[in-house]
Amino acid sequence: MNYLKIATTFYMQNPILNTVLILGVIGLGWFLWTYRKTQVLMLASTIKAEAVLHLKGREKLEFALKWLMKQNFYKNSILKFIPQKVIEWLINAVFNKNKDVIEAK
Repeated sequence: MNYLKIATTFYMQNPILNTVLILGVIGLGWFLWTYRKTQVLMLASTIKAEAVLHLKGREKLEFALKWLMKQNFYKNSILKFIPQKVIEWLINAVFNKNKDVIEAK
């Protein structure tokens, strides 16, 4: 019970600032969860595009982008408001970061 009293006393010293800090931490956690899930989805799209043998260069990027945009996670999240150029850049960044792993599969 002593911990509850300490936490309440600390929170009530400046409730507006502490509320903003708590909401900021929750927002940051949500952003990191969404970003991580998006990164995994982009990695899956690049592996899928690499597996299609008849695609070369820019066609692989376009295939990965189209596949990513068809996914429910992309359609039902805030990601659908991000411009395609940014998504292309992120797919390219994920591909370049994991190039050895992707090309090995």
